[in-house]
Amino acid sequence: MRLFEIILLAITVLSFLLRFLPLKKPTWIYLLPTLNLLALAYHLFFEGARWQMIPLYILAIAFILMGIRKIMQPERTFKLGFTILAAILLLVGGALPALLPVPVFPATQGPYAVGTTSFYWVDEDRLEAYSPDPDLVYADPPSDPRQVMVQVWYPATVGQVGEPAPYLPDGVIDAQALSTSFGFSGFFLNHFQHATTNSLLNAPIATCFEQWPVLVFSHGWNGMRYQNTAQMEALASHGYIVFAPEHAYGAVVTVYPDGTRVYNKDGALPSGVSEEEYAAAAYILGHSWVGDLVFTLDQIERLQSSEVLSIFQGYLDTTRIGMIGHSTGGGAVLQTCWQDERCKAVVGEDPWLVPYDRAIPASGLSQPSLNMFSENWAKDPNLSLLNQLWDNQPPGAQRMTILGTQHYDFSDISLYSPLGATLGLKGPISAEREISLFNDFLVGFFDQHLVNPDSTRLDVAIQEYHEVNFEQK
Repeated sequence: MRLFEIILLAITVLSFLLRFLPLKKPTWIYLLPTLNLLALAYHLFFEGARWQMIPLYILAIAFILMGIRKIMQPERTFKLGFTILAAILLLVGGALPALLPVPVFPATQGPYAVGTTSFYWVDEDRLEAYSPDPDLVYADPPSDPRQVMVQVWYPATVGQVGEPAPYLPDGVIDAQALSTSFGFSGFFLNHFQHATTNSLLNAPIATCFEQWPVLVFSHGWNGMRYQNTAQMEALASHGYIVFAPEHAYGAVVTVYPDGTRVYNKDGALPSGVSEEEYAAAAYILGHSWVGDLVFTLDQIERLQSSEVLSIFQGYLDTTRIGMIGHSTGGGAVLQTCWQDERCKAVVGEDPWLVPYDRAIPASGLSQPSLNMFSENWAKDPNLSLLNQLWDNQPPGAQRMTILGTQHYDFSDISLYSPLGATLGLKGPISAEREISLFNDFLVGFFDQHLVNPDSTRLDVAIQEYHEVNFEQK
């Protein structure tokens, strides 16, 4: 719960106890609930209202009115039924905001502050495969260029003052799309629009080094570019500039600067069709996502050379580029690294290889690679592809399985609710443990392969986390 939510709850609890405990009280004590007027005003103005707090809003106002009436009519008493109703509202009002909190991101552990900014890019060399018409899957014929929204996290100078970036770039639009993707009513996760991150919006880039190593992150199917914000911030705080393109029509929603909304296109991965039809659709999806990643690599070079103007001109070390991807994005970064030598190291988080070139598992990757798996992830045909990939990987390739995790644990889902494991949305591992685990392994892997080959961060992580079954060829 946020600060003024806690204050509001505390005053309401005290008001309830003073109201209904059979103790002799001075008349002025009934003015205590009026303090909630101030708490409520600060809460609404600085934090923002949310539906989980409605029972507390009702009780706070009711106790204020009752306190005033009690002062005016000291002999007035309250019936048992009202006391029971107030107790129920108080329990519900305390539980809801605690169980469905506004996500709070863990403090970064690296030496740098974190900035974030976004780009809207149009790839004039590729035509959009999918149709904006909700009744059609594919554009027929393709005529519009592919549009890509990209978010970037980067090291900023410590001590910068600025506006904390929102977790959801497009506020309630993102919140409602997320909510429906989980099968909830559209309003259910509206409180996510109030979540802020550790990153400062459009902060100046840190200039203590001439250039920074670069990472590119690819989200999963029905995911979003910001789905792994805790990981992106951790990497940026340790000196990496991380680009995250959003794969339109595969993301839960993409919002372009002109306000156009593009939602997930279910038919891009159709159900109830033959294996041949599914494979053909999956190939189009994979080709589109890999195209987004290659285009992002091209744009990074243009940013570095100032062909595209930005704060990153001159600060991007294009000789040290790594890639990370989750699920479908995990397969996308593996194929991108397989075909593009600009990628120097790659991490797949529960990578899904089905939509991608079968030559990848047949030949393996030349770059250093680490595939991270949640417990019990991957059934055929993906499992067979992953096993074939491992068999054909060169010496030095790494993979690991994290006990107590599920597929979405790689994302920020552990920050969404303490009920995540109970609802089956994540594994039983605690949020604090898994976030530090993922961050330590990611920083350790990329430090070793992009920054300092003598780095021991990865070795330390292997020793520290007993939940990890780690293998190296």
